Amino acid sequence: MGCATDILLIAQGINHDFSIIDATETESNNTSTYDAVITNKALRRKTEKLFKDGHHARAVEEAYKLLDNTVKVKAGLQQTDLTGAKLMQTAFSPNKPLLRLNECVSTSEQNEQSGYMQILAGCMVGIRNPRAHDSDWEDTEERSLQLLSFANHLMERILVSEKVDY
Repeated sequence: MGCATDILLIAQGINHDFSIIDATETESNNTSTYDAVITNKALRRKTEKLFKDGHHARAVEEAYKLLDNTVKVKAGLQQTDLTGAKLMQTAFSPNKPLLRLNECVSTSEQNEQSGYMQILAGCMVGIRNPRAHDSDWEDTEERSLQLLSFANHLMERILVSEKVDY
């Protein structure tokens, strides 16, 4: 046999090997991935059962609602109507932040502050809101893991931010 034929047979064998993985094994792998990447305890409490029971969009919604609530409390804005993008823009404003990710002195530090403000505001509009306002919204298990992992990162950044009193 020629080299090209050998490669084709190997590729077919690899493809065949992957096609025999059943759904149970894939779900088990994703559960293990969840356990490995969702390290924040509050986030796990809000999302683990939902995720493992297959309620992926709801798990994502709850994760991003938790981010919103955590920012609101940490920034001392519980008595306001602020929520979502407006809350994130107020709390992480690079001009007068209530929650500071760094000293906000250098251009790079100001860029980081501004960037996370925009990311968090965008997450409220583009991730939380569609799931909260559309009861038919669906997420695959893979997308849910991606968004939960991102929420985990954002939660860690929120938790290490410093409250600024003016």
